Amino acid sequence: MKINTKQFRTKNFKGVVSLFAGNTLSKFILTVFGFVLANYYNPENYAVYSVFLSYVMIMPVLASFRLDNIMILQKGSKEIRNLFNGIIWISLMVTILLTGILFLIKKSNLLQIEMSYFVLFLCGLATVLTAWNNAQNSLFSKFKLFKQMSTAFVLASIFSVLFQGIFYFAGYVENGLIYGWLVGLLVSFIYNARVAKDRLGALNIPLLKKSVKEHFEVVKFTYPSDSINIIANNILLILAFSYFEKVEVGIFALAFKMLTTPLSLLSGSVSRVYFQKSVTLYNHDIKQLASLTYRVILSNAGIIFLFLVFMNTAGIYLLDLFLKDAWQGLGEFILILSFWILARSALNPIITILLVMKKNHYSLIFNIYLLLVNFAAIGIGVMKNDFSFGIMVFSALSGIGYLILTGSILWNLKQLKLNNAA
Repeated sequence: MKINTKQFRTKNFKGVVSLFAGNTLSKFILTVFGFVLANYYNPENYAVYSVFLSYVMIMPVLASFRLDNIMILQKGSKEIRNLFNGIIWISLMVTILLTGILFLIKKSNLLQIEMSYFVLFLCGLATVLTAWNNAQNSLFSKFKLFKQMSTAFVLASIFSVLFQGIFYFAGYVENGLIYGWLVGLLVSFIYNARVAKDRLGALNIPLLKKSVKEHFEVVKFTYPSDSINIIANNILLILAFSYFEKVEVGIFALAFKMLTTPLSLLSGSVSRVYFQKSVTLYNHDIKQLASLTYRVILSNAGIIFLFLVFMNTAGIYLLDLFLKDAWQGLGEFILILSFWILARSALNPIITILLVMKKNHYSLIFNIYLLLVNFAAIGIGVMKNDFSFGIMVFSALSGIGYLILTGSILWNLKQLKLNNAA
């Protein structure tokens, strides 16, 4: 079959490649230099930083109501720009409300929140900027400004690690990681705002209501599912920070970061290609789709398995040589999380097949299960007064959940294949 190379020279394809390259480079910079900086900042301060990021991951999703998804579907330049403005105002108001609720919960001791009021305020500030950046990314995607998105990612990562280092040597050890990250976020925000300045305008509330009403089903089903998913993926550190030693939580957070970043990079690149192929094959060749799915699972899990073998052998030895004594115990958490990571590596690249098969309720049930596992793991850890044991429970139950969902996908594909053959 002759390959049409013209498709690889289009502006859209080059833009997507640029976006992927920028995102990969950004994560590489944050991971590698973040690891080096973690050795200077002690585990306790790294724990505060990691929990701060967990809040900032959750709150923008809750604050935006996932209206940015509508922007991708919206037609008409005027409607798109107006929807962008609406997202900004809604996110700002909801963020103020969420931050106020966190303040009240902390003051009333209704729930145990160990973060200081100042850091909670910074969470609110970061949420507003992140929600704005997320909306701008959706706007840029709609107008195919992929190169600008890529540039913003790289700028944010470079300025983050640079200023995290500067703040450390300036003596801001306690919150230097947070301050540096905020500088990177602010730089990307300013860059995005300059790119989008000609696409902004006054908010038309009736037009905003019309746009949301036209695509309300998207918000109705996407927002609850995405909210549960983002909470389930980030609540563990927040809960652990409230009930266990900060040093332990910091060491765990670094192990978590070291294992999830390679998985995210690998699965993210594979899932994009897999999703495109699965859409086509689902309507034409289920047998080939099933074969492709098996190959993707085996290859992705195989690579992660080799990575985990390295991390639990030579990797631990190298880490012990590089890291200070304060980080002792990192290898234990890497080993505990290995089963969870391996199980997750089987599902992550093929999770989009649920959209193709119209099995979105599987994702919702699974995300609820993961959320309950987080609470159960921390609860058991508190009862046993053993953080490591709680993480063992989390790794085991979460890993089993990932394997069950992967098995369910393969079973559904097998049934479809049998039905087509009949």
